[in-house]
Amino acid sequence: MREIICYIGEKSMLDEDEKKIVRLLQEDGRMSTVDLARRLGVSEPTARKKLNRILHEGIVKVRAVAAPADLGFTTTVYIGLVVERAKLDEVAAAVARYDFVESVIISTGPYDVTIKACFVSASEVYKFLFEELIKHEGIRDTDTTFIFRDLKQHGLVGVVGVDSLPGSEA
Repeated sequence: MREIICYIGEKSMLDEDEKKIVRLLQEDGRMSTVDLARRLGVSEPTARKKLNRILHEGIVKVRAVAAPADLGFTTTVYIGLVVERAKLDEVAAAVARYDFVESVIISTGPYDVTIKACFVSASEVYKFLFEELIKHEGIRDTDTTFIFRDLKQHGLVGVVGVDSLPGSEA
């Protein structure tokens, strides 16, 4: 499965054709510029130019997404961290460096930092909590939630204002 990650708003705004390119790539991340152009009703050089712009500017990233369990990571957890304010960015950056950490967010609420991580076993979670995390100054407390089943893990699908396009599978 391929995932299209779109960061609309962080960089240059997308025009209507670029939004449609994102939507089409969400349906098939391997779609050629010839197919994109045909589906958009524009020339292939125009489609290629628009695709290259949004990829080059980092607005859209195309990547393969694997289910962690299929790779042997059968134990998924969310770990909420209570962190000293002065160490917030440092702690978030440090936990983001671990390969098995899927996401790191800084938010309001009971936890300052929340991470989603995938492990091979519960004993690895234990080692991470009690041998790794204690190495990071500024973490005052943790709260761990084990995930039994992840029903959706592809991120956002769709682009605001762009429904399925003619000839699409969705």
